[in-house]
Amino acid sequence: MRDITLCHPRLKVLAAKLVEECSRQGLIIKIGETYRTVAEQDALYAQGRITPGNIVTNAPGSTYSSYHQWGTAFDIFRNDGQGAYNESGNFFGKVGAIGVSIGLEWGGNWKSPVDKPHFQLPDWGSSTSGIKKYYKDPDEFMKTWVKEEEKTGWILDSIGFWYRRADGSYPKNKWCIINHHYYLFNRDGYMVTGWHRWDGKICDPDDGSGDWYFLDSAKDGPLEGACWHTKDNGAQEIWLIEQKDYI
Repeated sequence: MRDITLCHPRLKVLAAKLVEECSRQGLIIKIGETYRTVAEQDALYAQGRITPGNIVTNAPGSTYSSYHQWGTAFDIFRNDGQGAYNESGNFFGKVGAIGVSIGLEWGGNWKSPVDKPHFQLPDWGSSTSGIKKYYKDPDEFMKTWVKEEEKTGWILDSIGFWYRRADGSYPKNKWCIINHHYYLFNRDGYMVTGWHRWDGKICDPDDGSGDWYFLDSAKDGPLEGACWHTKDNGAQEIWLIEQKDYI
């Protein structure tokens, strides 16, 4: 199937980020294969064995050995008119590096098989033996997704903290007041810590413009990411805002 909405909620977010960041760097891609049913995986497994074509998988559907069946993997293809799987200019290598940087596992880093169009969540390891230790089958696993989709507020994933509003949206390239403190979210929607620039519209603009701000960098601290400021007497402190919430 080519429907990313059938996949794990966090994978949907990362897939959108991959497409967006690749586009920003001039790499035009589109999501291809996503979730597969048992029948679809069996049909793919039959290719090159009992049906025409090359062998492309060693995972029959009944074994649940493909992360596509668990809704935690997707494939991409090149969508700039140069050929869907044209590797010229190290196209897939560049896309793979971006995918890894935002928290995805890339099939191009595997030794066998090397699968450059493939991305998946890294949480359970490269093979499905990891996820099978926790869930007997994809149906059982997918029953846990509803709870994750309903989470609001601060959410920590493999990249960092982001903030989901009640309507499912999240701030990016934006200052927000949350529980009496200022937080800055970058262009990917993640809370930043340490020193960062803000030019009035963009967090860490490419041209290096904007004013510097320091966001608390105490890892796992109670106010991680909260903005510091200088008081009139020159002392430094985390900024406390009278307004409670503005996100």
